[in-house]
Amino acid sequence: MKFLQINKEKNLIFLIFSFFFSLIFIHTIYIFFITPSALELINLAKVENLPPPRNLSVLLKDLEQEICLIIFLWAFLISLLAYMKTSEELMLLDSNESTQNILNNLLSSNLKNPDQDIKSLIENKSDLQIIDMSLVKYMSWAIPSIGFIGTVRGIGMALEKSGEAISGDISGMTESLGLAFNSTFIALFLSIFIMLIINLIEQQQDHVIIKMRSNFQEN
Repeated sequence: MKFLQINKEKNLIFLIFSFFFSLIFIHTIYIFFITPSALELINLAKVENLPPPRNLSVLLKDLEQEICLIIFLWAFLISLLAYMKTSEELMLLDSNESTQNILNNLLSSNLKNPDQDIKSLIENKSDLQIIDMSLVKYMSWAIPSIGFIGTVRGIGMALEKSGEAISGDISGMTESLGLAFNSTFIALFLSIFIMLIINLIEQQQDHVIIKMRSNFQEN
């Protein structure tokens, strides 16, 4: 049994594949479910001159929410791979293989000197873990930022339709304000979950480092 190792080329292929999978999957859901349902509810509200209902499809209907969901699913897939890799490393650290062989498997792509200091090897492993999660951490920042972009766009559209609201037609203005608040709501909601995922994986990664240090102290 060997550690799960993914070289740069395979890692890049996975990132590209997972991105397009997330894009196609989420966009398909929008085409067949979310957009048709949201348009029907919004048109019904316009006929009755009422604000759109707080239905899930209405909350998710806009471009900013779709982008946030695509990024969230992409980040989840990357995180899942990192979790699987870390879990396998923990299993191997608990196995009967020698500590030195485990370290060689973990860091073989970075070893330049076989007599390299053990502390340096563990630090290298820690640095690799940070690199593995760097893109997911960027996504955890990008999702709420996209939500705020939707807020600014929605408020701008609402101001443009303020004249219609004064004349008695509030549907356009409420729809625009809905975009402003819904995009932020969805983005912040997703960011809570992605930060939870990051925290769980980092705990697993910390356990790997602690276990490695413990094994060397015992030996």
